Amino acid sequence: MPKIEPKILKGFRDFLPERQIVRQKMIETIKASFETFGFEPLETPALEYAEILTGKYGDEGDKLMYRFRDNGDRDVALRYDLTIPLARVVAQYENDLKKPFKRYQISPVWRAENTQKGRFREFYQCDADIVGSNSSLSDAEVLALSANTLCKLGLKTEDFVIRVNSRDIISAFYDSLELSAEQKQIAVRMVDKIDKIGRQGVEDELNKSGFLAPDIKAVLNFAGTKIDDVKKIETTKKSFPAIKDALNRLSVIVTKALILTPKAKFVMDFSIARGLDYYTGMIFEVSLVKAPQFGSVVGGGRYDNLVGMFTNKSVPAVGASIGLDRLISALSELGLVKEEKTVTKALLVNFDESLTDDYLKIATELRSAGVNTMLYFETADLKKQLGYASDKGIKYAVLYGPNEAKEGLVVIKNLEKGIQEKVKTKEILKYFQK
Repeated sequence: MPKIEPKILKGFRDFLPERQIVRQKMIETIKASFETFGFEPLETPALEYAEILTGKYGDEGDKLMYRFRDNGDRDVALRYDLTIPLARVVAQYENDLKKPFKRYQISPVWRAENTQKGRFREFYQCDADIVGSNSSLSDAEVLALSANTLCKLGLKTEDFVIRVNSRDIISAFYDSLELSAEQKQIAVRMVDKIDKIGRQGVEDELNKSGFLAPDIKAVLNFAGTKIDDVKKIETTKKSFPAIKDALNRLSVIVTKALILTPKAKFVMDFSIARGLDYYTGMIFEVSLVKAPQFGSVVGGGRYDNLVGMFTNKSVPAVGASIGLDRLISALSELGLVKEEKTVTKALLVNFDESLTDDYLKIATELRSAGVNTMLYFETADLKKQLGYASDKGIKYAVLYGPNEAKEGLVVIKNLEKGIQEKVKTKEILKYFQK
């Protein structure tokens, strides 16, 4: 039989223990933060009928979808994000879900896009959404939740910026230019890429698309507007009178969010558009001050029409999505991710087969008390076993041989500090509880 080369697909990854431990701990932290705000867990299938997913993300999103016919000749696709499946769930179980429905989901999604630093074809999203509320408080809470979660992960409020905008602001502005529907779509799509291709790149693309020079100037002027102080809002209204009402609504949301997270840095940034077609109101992106090359690590907004695509009823919704893998990459770059080699705290050294039953009892006692314990399976040279523990990053070695058995003792060796202590067998738990 020919040898099979061990390899994985481009854009997909294996996570060995050192990295997976980090991922799991971050997921646990994010989960705890979501639940602090009263969000409840939901899980949806990786595979959906293609008609559920297509036509919701725009042409570009549909092209990046992993879509195929399964063994039952059904047209299916891997989920592109966690939002559309949520909308399907809300429509499918509308009589079973109390509104507002606050859910979170932490699961992988798939996109067949070009890979680059911090971007992969399979990656985890951590979503929290509020369905069934039009209140500006729900928008503010989603913003505050995003800030709170990043702080729980070790960042300070000065380490990130929450850039907010509104699709209402965008629509009002482009309506004032009297652009065609197609031109509006092109302008929004191009402005959304301003961080990637730059101001000149946007200008060039708009020129190619047949925009008039005055309209290009107006679009770039609008996209370059940022409000980092509420006091500047009145000046902005004078510059763009068409957006006055929409800007007022966004200002209310940000003001309430600042009460929930007073130290967070908010900037009203009119270049933020969020590429997905389903957004309807407030939109936002969070970027790291010292790692801007990773783009947004959190994003989201309001999407009041999405559930209505599956039902005749109008159901308001707003949410946030954390890109777990991109965030980990960014935090690693900043030195804020501490990798651990193992989750095991203690290695029980195996000296003598005649003591196997004692080893099993000690291991069981430690494990029952929450001390992650590994028993070395074979009797082996002490140096070899301690070397194994050291290489694995296990902090403690528990030594129990014939002499210790006679004396009713164990020797606990701290491998990090190079010190050891004799402890009565009956008091071994007290040592680890110190």
